[in-house]
Amino acid sequence: MNSIERLYAGKIGAIVISSNGEVSESLPCHPLVLAGSFNPLHQGHRRMLEAASLAVDGPTYYEISISNVDKPVLPEAELERRVARVTSNGNSIIVTNAPRFAEKSSILPGATFVIGFDTYIRLMDKRYYPDHVAGEHSPVENSLDLIFENRCGFVVAGRVDHQSQFRRLHDAEFEIPTRYRSMFIELTEAQFRSDLSSTEIRNQTQ
Repeated sequence: MNSIERLYAGKIGAIVISSNGEVSESLPCHPLVLAGSFNPLHQGHRRMLEAASLAVDGPTYYEISISNVDKPVLPEAELERRVARVTSNGNSIIVTNAPRFAEKSSILPGATFVIGFDTYIRLMDKRYYPDHVAGEHSPVENSLDLIFENRCGFVVAGRVDHQSQFRRLHDAEFEIPTRYRSMFIELTEAQFRSDLSSTEIRNQTQ
């Protein structure tokens, strides 16, 4: 059973695929990780990771999960296609079986995750934690507690909304509880802005 088969079988939590296609089960320490589906990978992803790397030190990686909260398991053939797009640009990618950041943080302790505003909103949405009951607080706070304990944090990039307004971390309609604020770093509009949308790109190519 090779490493990819072991990942799909749930025997390991993650693998790393380098730019030359080499597969390893040895995971990086304190990586800067851009998590996404990369369907497709586009210039906005590359620029976001580059902007985050200017704010936070650490080796940079893309990350894709074969598991998703509200989608089927990613087929191996589709995983291979998306990974190839990342590695062909000279980048390394971490492939996990972790659909949420709580699980990702346990697999990659000490990581800083680079996310966009929309992903940040989902991170704070209790609907994505229907089975998360451990801990003394709300499902969202229990998840953030685990991420904090795993010494992970986030770099959050802003996003243009449907009203063409650029929305930043502090424009969300809720307050980050005080004990979690140190986990989040904001990229300003001057540091990073991209109006590219993976959904729009897919629609244009269909």
